[in-house]
Formats: sequence, C-alpha cells, structure tokens
Amino acid sequence: MSARRAVVLMRGARAIRQRLPVGIARNASAALLGLALLAGGVASLLAGGLPMPPATPAARGCILISIDTLRADHLGCYGYRFPTTPQLDRFRRDAVLFATAIAQAPSTLASHASMLTSLLLPQHGASYKRGTALASGVETLAQVLLAHGFRTLSFNEGGQIGPEFGLGRGFERYRSAKVGPGTARLANQVAPAILWLQRHPGAPFFLFLHTYQVHHPYTPDRQHLAMIEGASYHGRLPADQTPLEVLAGINEGFLRLDAADLRHVVATYDAQIRAMDDDFGGLVAFLRQHGLYDSTAIVFTSDHGEEFGEHGQVGWHSHTLYDELLRVPLLIKYPGGAHGGETVPEQVRGIDVAPTVLAVLGVPSPGGFAGLDLTPLALRRPEPERLAVSNLDGGGVAAIRSRRWKLIRSHLFDLARDPGETRDVSAGHADVAAYLEQRREAQLAAAPNRLGPAAAFGDEATAALAALGYVAAGVPARGPKR
Repeated sequence: MSARRAVVLMRGARAIRQRLPVGIARNASAALLGLALLAGGVASLLAGGLPMPPATPAARGCILISIDTLRADHLGCYGYRFPTTPQLDRFRRDAVLFATAIAQAPSTLASHASMLTSLLLPQHGASYKRGTALASGVETLAQVLLAHGFRTLSFNEGGQIGPEFGLGRGFERYRSAKVGPGTARLANQVAPAILWLQRHPGAPFFLFLHTYQVHHPYTPDRQHLAMIEGASYHGRLPADQTPLEVLAGINEGFLRLDAADLRHVVATYDAQIRAMDDDFGGLVAFLRQHGLYDSTAIVFTSDHGEEFGEHGQVGWHSHTLYDELLRVPLLIKYPGGAHGGETVPEQVRGIDVAPTVLAVLGVPSPGGFAGLDLTPLALRRPEPERLAVSNLDGGGVAAIRSRRWKLIRSHLFDLARDPGETRDVSAGHADVAAYLEQRREAQLAAAPNRLGPAAAFGDEATAALAALGYVAAGVPARGPKR
C-alpha cells in the first residue's frame, strides 16, 4: 500500500474521530495511525506534515480509597446540601462519577471482600457474622497485581478487615492500625502511604487505603461540627458527639428522638465526613506537588452506608438491604484526568472495582472475577444493564437491584415511584419479580459457594472491634434490635 493510501487512512481517522466520544476517538485514531505507519512508512507520513494524535498517559499506579460507612447522598458532588466535601467536589472535576453504585453487602468485611475479589458474599466466604475469613483458593486483586510486577500495599484501620480475615492476601505489606473512638483518621493512613511513595519513585504500585473515620461512634471535633451544624445544639443528647451508648439507647427504644435530635445525630456524622474530606485533600495535594497526580489512577468509594431512621434504626448498618445501606459513592480519576467530569447514570457494582483497577493498569482480568471493567461506561458505550446482587452478612438473605426495580427476598420495590422502598408491589408485577428472582439465583450460582476458615482473634483485635461497636466475631455490641 502506498504513502498516498496512508494519507487517505489518516484523513479517515480524523473524520471518524470528530463523530466519536473523546476516549473512543483517541483509540480509533491511534489504531488507524498505526495502520498508516505500517502501510506508508514513518518518513512518508512525516514528510506529508500529518499531526500525531495525543498519547494517553499510562497509569503509574492506582490508589483505592475506601471510606467505611460513607453514604453517597451525604456528599456535595452527589447533591448534598451541607458542605461536607469541598475537596472531593473539586477532585470530581477530574474524575468520572458513578451515580448509582451498589455495594454487595451492608457490612464491612463482606463488602470489602467482594470489592477485592470481584465475587459475591457466598462465593468468597468471608463473613463477620459466621466468624470466617476469605476462603482458600479465592484470588484477590492484590494477588493478580503482585504477579504482574506491581508493588502492593495497604494501610487500613483493621477491625472487620484486619489480617485475621484474610484480606491481606497478595499484599506485600498489609498494615492494620488498631483504632478506638475518635482516633480513626484517613490522615493516619495517608502518612505512611506518602512515605512509601517518596521512598520508591518510579515503582508501579497498587495502594489500598481504608479508614473508619466516618463510622460510629460519631466523635467529630468542634471545628468541623460547627461547619455543619451552625447554631449549637441544646437538646437532650450530648452536644459534641454521638457515642455508641446513645445509639444503642435510641435503637433499643430507651431514647426517643424529635426532629432536632435526629438532625444533631446526622450532623455529628456529617462533621466526620468533613474532617475526612480535609485529609483526602491533603493526599491529592501531595500527589500534585510531587508530579504523581496525572499518572496515578484514583478510585474513591465506600463499603456501605448508614441508616438514619429510613427503616427504623439510627446510626447503624448491616441489618437491611435497603438503599441507605447499599448505595455508595464511586469516583474514578483516570490517568491524565481522562473523561474527567463525566457522570455515568447506569447502575454499577462493588464487584466492578477490581476489574476496573486491572484495566487501568493494563493487566488482564482473571476468569474468576464476576465483575466488569467500568471504563466502557465512562466512554458511553452501550451495554446490557448490570444487575446488582447484595447479601446480608452470612449470605442467607439476598437482594437484586436494577435501576428501576429491587427485589429483597420476595418483596419488590419500584424505585422510580418509591425510592424510599416502602411499598411491596410484587402482587401487581409478578413477571418482574419472577425475572429478578431468576437472575438473582443465576448470579449466585455463577461461582461455587465457599465457606472460609475460622478467623482467630487476639486481645488487640477484639478491643478494636469493640471500639467500633462489636465485641467478638459476629456479636454486635449493644446494637439495634432485630
């Protein structure tokens, strides 16, 4: 093929690029450019004065940040009216926001295990209620990346994701800090991560950061509480925090809340989000100052939300499969800010995080992962709806959700007309319920059910669990009545 033919191909690339979304257009142009180079020769193309398309920067590494117990609808970039996340809202300009991200469990261990293995709860075997760790033979995201030459590290706050539960599999370093009430801080996990990045310039890496900073008990500092609450609270509850004893009293029926009391409880939760946001901003500032921001992919998400009276409990989670506990934030900054500012309305799942991290880092996804790369959605490529299956810890009770419908056990909710999930409409939509039931069972049967080994706890691990509202494996400490 002649150089003239190569020029024709390049002109065709330009015409196609004008009609495609930016990300797809870049790939299409690069492919046609490669064909033109082979056909006509590099010298011929350069002599013709044809411009080279911009290169897409490769990810040097990826940082996965999980903020435990963070509701999506309490963030500014998701439409919240209080100033909880100014730093994250600025970051959102460079990131893709997934409007409907659904966790696979409303509890810490089960959800994080799904996030890091791309499997549903019965398939990975890690259960706090049963006191079991990740099942043997289950491949983790960190294992895949380690095998492909990436450095793998996690700085987290233990508890339900402590090393006893097996989530450290594949990490070269998995440091779980022991936290107590008021001591959980994202900054405490960011600090060693920054030190490692400074000491290992140029190394390809996967870094998993986790904090309980937003988790109950709510013990914000006065500065951040004032940013949210404004006028001081003068009700019957503690003025500057919401300890576990207060939440237990509320959920066991000993303390009755009025509207002002509930607003105060929520404000103490929101104030902890604001403090976390400051720490997140510090990480972004470091990456920018040291030339790492553009080349690093950043995934910001949570494992589950928190209930504030929607279905009977206040300041608690793990006990239902309603959206206040399953709908979580998910923002992904691609290298170079590609697709930044895009919003993906389609529903996505926690199990899609691991395949997306692999895709961003150029690593193929293993056959055992049930989730799918999210990048095609960021590129606005049409695809079948991703139905989300979620389980209560223990694996027995399951829900399945589409953008419009949700089936919990046999109860069907029309989310378009009833977003609060208050009316069972299964009698009037038996065909929808039957279809979702069939798809739910198919997803649960797509991989073998596994029972993980018993998790062994020392005194320090038990103390950390108690500080977060748990006293031992599977035993809530003064939690809400079931």
